[in-house]
Amino acid sequence: MRRLALPALGFTCGLAAAGPLLGGGLRAGQAGAQAGAIAPPIGAMEAALAEAAAATERAEALVRRIEQAETLRGPRGDRFIAAALLLQAAVATPRPWLREYQALASLAPPGALPAPLAEMLLSHAARGLPTNAELRERYAALMPQLLARAPRDEDVFGRTLAAVRSTAAGIGLAAPPSPSNQEQAIAGVAQQLRRGNLAAAVADASALDAALQPLLAGWLAQASARLAVEQAIHETLLRALLAPGQPA
Repeated sequence: MRRLALPALGFTCGLAAAGPLLGGGLRAGQAGAQAGAIAPPIGAMEAALAEAAAATERAEALVRRIEQAETLRGPRGDRFIAAALLLQAAVATPRPWLREYQALASLAPPGALPAPLAEMLLSHAARGLPTNAELRERYAALMPQLLARAPRDEDVFGRTLAAVRSTAAGIGLAAPPSPSNQEQAIAGVAQQLRRGNLAAAVADASALDAALQPLLAGWLAQASARLAVEQAIHETLLRALLAPGQPA
């Protein structure tokens, strides 16, 4: 029906654009007859044809947009959104989610799953990723090594005094020394993980001292991959739920 309506719509746009021209041409003809000469408005005719062509292009673009909206909001679009939600639930587990990704890709309407998002999801689908709880536990297991290697701000005498105070504090003879800036930052990452704020934990861990980064490299890679996958699914759902043509 839309394919039959499109030529008619373009023809109607052309008539609407050429209407003033035809009226003007009749009046010009009457004036020319009285003067004994007829001067056809060539420039006005070209402008009217250009306007009619532009109106037809706008009509075709509107029809394409309507077709895209019906495709995304129809049964296939509903199944695509359901597949994205199913994938989101699967990604929250540590198991692989290749089948869920394949279902999503097979149901994707045109433009609903751009190549960068598809590649990000596919790159981790066959192996899965550690959950937020697992990342929290793995960081807790790293903390003793991080604290032992964390640089302190004191000089040699200060570090010696801190070691003595730590030993005395261990047997109840003195208060423990105050934590250094790096030790506080290490503990801050653990606190962000307990709050469920993985993005902040990754940012804080990446800002720790360079001497600690080799210990954190594997953990940061897994945590960053989880963030990227979760963001890709969020972006996919957002694109599917927003109206076509509206910026995501």
